[in-house]
Amino acid sequence: MAELQSVFGPLPVAPPDPRFAPYHSDLWLLAGLITVADWIGSNETWFSPKEGLPLQAARSRACDALRQIGWPGGKLRQTSFAAAFGTGGTAFTPNKVQEAVAAASLQPGVIVVEGPMGCGKTEAALFAAQQLITAGHHQGIYFALPTQVTSNRIHRRIESFLRNTLADGAPLRLAHGNAWLEDNFNLRLTPSFPLWRKEDGENPDEHIREARSWFASAKQALLAPYGVGTIDQALQAVVAVKHFFVRRFALAGKVVILDEIHSYDIYTGTLITALIRELVNLRCTVIILSATLTAERRRELISAAGIEETATPSDYPLITSGTPGNSAPPAVAPEWPDRQPVALRPAVISEVEVVEELVRRAEAGQHVLWIRNTVVEAQDSFRAVASAGREGLMRIALLHSRFPFARRQRLESVWLRRLGIDLLKRWQRRFDPAKSGRTPKHKGSILIATQIVEQSVDIDLDFIVSDLAPTDMLLQRVGRLWRHERPYRQATAPEFWVRLPDLPATLDTRALTKALGRSARVYAPYVLLRTMEVWRAKTELRLPADIRPLLEATYAEPAADEPETWQELHAQLETEKRQLTANAEAATRVLGNPMLDDQEEILTRRKGAPTKSAVLLRSLTTGSTGTVLAVALDGTRTEISEHEWRRASAKFLHQWTVRAPRWMVPANAPRPRWLALHGPSGATVATVRDDGRCLFDEEVSAMTYDPRLGIFTERPTKTTPQHWKDDDVEFDS
Repeated sequence: MAELQSVFGPLPVAPPDPRFAPYHSDLWLLAGLITVADWIGSNETWFSPKEGLPLQAARSRACDALRQIGWPGGKLRQTSFAAAFGTGGTAFTPNKVQEAVAAASLQPGVIVVEGPMGCGKTEAALFAAQQLITAGHHQGIYFALPTQVTSNRIHRRIESFLRNTLADGAPLRLAHGNAWLEDNFNLRLTPSFPLWRKEDGENPDEHIREARSWFASAKQALLAPYGVGTIDQALQAVVAVKHFFVRRFALAGKVVILDEIHSYDIYTGTLITALIRELVNLRCTVIILSATLTAERRRELISAAGIEETATPSDYPLITSGTPGNSAPPAVAPEWPDRQPVALRPAVISEVEVVEELVRRAEAGQHVLWIRNTVVEAQDSFRAVASAGREGLMRIALLHSRFPFARRQRLESVWLRRLGIDLLKRWQRRFDPAKSGRTPKHKGSILIATQIVEQSVDIDLDFIVSDLAPTDMLLQRVGRLWRHERPYRQATAPEFWVRLPDLPATLDTRALTKALGRSARVYAPYVLLRTMEVWRAKTELRLPADIRPLLEATYAEPAADEPETWQELHAQLETEKRQLTANAEAATRVLGNPMLDDQEEILTRRKGAPTKSAVLLRSLTTGSTGTVLAVALDGTRTEISEHEWRRASAKFLHQWTVRAPRWMVPANAPRPRWLALHGPSGATVATVRDDGRCLFDEEVSAMTYDPRLGIFTERPTKTTPQHWKDDDVEFDS
């Protein structure tokens, strides 16, 4: 103790902050510090395992090590809003919402930003973070989003923001399960103490693996001064997974931005409440962004931070802020004009009518979207649309989660660019209809997608058809309509169709749930019924004026005269809510649960249908020197060792991994040594024949792969026309 105090100074004598109890926030923070210091000290590049260093030399070496990792650094310059976000000389003037958020960011605490889709909440949050960091309150940002797609997109916007505001160098890291595929950070580790023995309870190989997984993978984004990724990476700071305390240490003292908070179910929402409580204990400012919060949920979120809401305003947009331990000051309601009204058609609409309308509009040059609630329905819809469309007059594509990572990344990149603001700007630069007197001709497009495009994705559509979903999700989908001024638009007004189920008047609970179709497997049947009741009489939607009334009507207490079957479904929903809340609270008891591996979404999401990772390859050939030659679906190839871990091999295999429903993968599917060494946890491998059928150890399975459809089980009654080419390889401007 005397030696430690001579180097680091005396122990603190002040009592710990009472807010830390009973959550032991200070002790877990210390555990995170010790663990990270241990990992850095285990790098033989910086610290020899054979001999020690004098104190001053050790301190100098430690500073060099931290600089190579990316610490310290990351100071921001105080700039204007325009300077923070302007690019290429383009002025960027803050709107009323952004001005209100900036005014609320003078002190650390919690800021809740409720605003319509496309109002610039991302920029508002980043500018608020800049004010807090330059004032000396915080030293970094972590931006958390619901999905990998959204975090990939926001990553680019934050990169531009940092380029305009950084006063010194600092890395920006991407944090989600596949982010390490784009991360070239390299770290060589060996045990600091070569005399370690496994029988002493320490496994040096495990120690190295865990340290490398933090400093050479997506998790390093939490330790870097600036990171963006999925909310799961942050939520694992409050659930019983290995090294949850390292995540707390990584987030401490930062501005943590939680985006799209409306999009989570009861289970994940309960964890978010616990996360906010812990972040406040760790001296973070928490900025919560949402387009569709209910008043009750807003009150829960700020209460978790120890802030009391003294009023319940019904304004929209709304900025609520406060400091822990105090009452929230009056919320600010910035002015925001209504957009052009959206024509609504909530009705029972056949698939044939939808397909005909989509094709008609696309052939006229419109960009249209059909959002399905499940992958199987999206694949069937793609087949139907591809059969009805005429080749050469439009582009058609399908987006969902059952593509290998490399293929999905390519599809998303092309189509989010094709339908995004970047293409609009290019058209405007190349062709000005006002000067030429004519409108440019271009192909229309039909995109069939699941929920992956419904939020935090800046795409601009002329017309959207949606399956029935809860009100907050429908509003998010509407937000993809007419997002930008487009002078060459081929539609006269934004239009949104909601396909309602045909429900006979006399149905019991089970039959009613079945009549709601596959959507009832994704969303609570009672919420779908309430949404249908609220929307079915509307023919026009005004944003943002209708957002608050629609939300509150959907999630209000049930009326006394509701049908008996509805009351039964509501009772089932309340029972499920209580169970999910209890499960989430149990997951946060880090002292009473076994520590699980901190893989993506472990304990952070409600359990759905079981899945299994499968690596899809064109062929595999066994070599004579303990290697295999793997050929990917796109023809690229690599040699994979059975004995030595190689980053390039691991990256190659992850690129061609898909998460398949477990029933698609044979129970005895092979897991060779080279795959166990390099592949995702629990993954198996399949080779894909020319006809698309997947072979697991030469055994033909039910799984089929098509580059346009992803993985599926073939049903001969609905096949994809072969004349539709895979047109996403070349981007046509």
